[in-house]
Amino acid sequence: MTGPERDEFDRLIEREIADTVPAQAVVDEVNPWHEPIDRVAWGLALTSITLNFFYLDYLLPALSVVLQYLGFRALRRNGAAFRLAWAISIVRLAWVGTVVVLSATPWLLIGDLDIALGLTSMIIQIIQLLALRAGLWQVCRTAGMEPQSDPLKAAVCWEGVIFILAFSPLAHSWLAGIPMIIAFVCIVRALFRLGEALGPAGYCFTAAPVRLGAGTVKLVYLGGCLLLVLAACVFVNHPRLDAAPMEEHGEIEIRQQLAGLSLPDEVLTDLTDEDVRALDGASHVACCAEMIVFERYYDRVTLCDQTNAPERAPVEPEIPPGKDTMIASTYYIELPDYQMAMLNYFTWEQGSAYWGDAFSAYDDSDYGYKLLSGRLVFDKQGQTYIAPMPNLSSSTVTVDSFFGTQASDQISGSITYPFGAENPRGYVLYVMQLDEERTYGGTGINYYHPSHPVRIPYSPPRERSHDWRDRRLVQHDSNFNTARGREAGY
Repeated sequence: MTGPERDEFDRLIEREIADTVPAQAVVDEVNPWHEPIDRVAWGLALTSITLNFFYLDYLLPALSVVLQYLGFRALRRNGAAFRLAWAISIVRLAWVGTVVVLSATPWLLIGDLDIALGLTSMIIQIIQLLALRAGLWQVCRTAGMEPQSDPLKAAVCWEGVIFILAFSPLAHSWLAGIPMIIAFVCIVRALFRLGEALGPAGYCFTAAPVRLGAGTVKLVYLGGCLLLVLAACVFVNHPRLDAAPMEEHGEIEIRQQLAGLSLPDEVLTDLTDEDVRALDGASHVACCAEMIVFERYYDRVTLCDQTNAPERAPVEPEIPPGKDTMIASTYYIELPDYQMAMLNYFTWEQGSAYWGDAFSAYDDSDYGYKLLSGRLVFDKQGQTYIAPMPNLSSSTVTVDSFFGTQASDQISGSITYPFGAENPRGYVLYVMQLDEERTYGGTGINYYHPSHPVRIPYSPPRERSHDWRDRRLVQHDSNFNTARGREAGY
């Protein structure tokens, strides 16, 4: 074939393939920078997005760091700066995974140290971006290319401005938020274009060997985080009880005295001798009881109210099939020296508490109250066991209610029984100090009953039992009157 013939043949081939669009796999093979740079860009975009629903505030950061790891894993053989960014991506994998898992536990650091850790995370990300920028500039110099833009420099500046705004009066202002969002979108779009612009430098790319594919890495990391979160939720929300067989009862005389005031035998059987001694000298007992059915829209049925309707006979509860049902009873036990003992007693007629049920009791005292005890009682294999109530505490808390935010002195704790426990029940006992002129009052207890252990972020019992918007929270309110009130006809 002569020279003119070869030229004519080349022109023929050019005309034939001029309109042919190559497959994306071919393009990526010609431009190996495209895919890793896109993964890094997606990782940066997801890291900077905060969506507080459907657990996206935990899923998106985890997905972002694994995408950045995959991007830098592919680039690590192309220079020291890329290797530094890859090493940082491994640190961030461990960092984010640890934070996600600890979010399901009470051990995640908060306060000033939490702010310091957040600042450290931002600094690490900035160093990673600077390392990526240095690596790309080195690639451009090697390929003899002139960078058309510098989005990584803009990304670092954007991170710095975000840090400054976080500690400024404009932290929650749309005046600063809208421009920062627009700038962020422009930076991310420029990052995606950066991978395409490096096409002419494809011959400079050194592929790094990998053992696990990208899909496998994402599945292992995200699946591992999920399994660890579930394990943490189960461990934290199903605490091991320090249960012991119930000892033989003493204080027979005081128990007989309380039985004569109509405190039920099944309640007296569960009280320890120490708690019974605290009720010595009681002069009056009144009960208010409700059946509480836990479902999407909970139901309550008043069984007896010896304060407001003492003449009405108690109602026999009708337990609905298939529903977790609890009988919540409040016993007002009047003591000498203007004291009123509060015994919040609860029994599970159907179902049980396995996943960190929580409660908070609020008083109506004039001079404060004294928390005596909180105990869980259950039967197993013919033996009755008793255990201290987990997380029982008495403190001043800030409560968000329908009427606004207010401070309140409350008793709180969590309730969880071992699997296989029969006839689960328990009680909280405290004594209020009243004024001698007091005639009546009211107390109550908030009860939170979850159906599963998954709760992220973790919240302590006192917080779980304060969110009145949560449909898993019910209230058992009741009233009392004193001897002076009864004499006056209340």
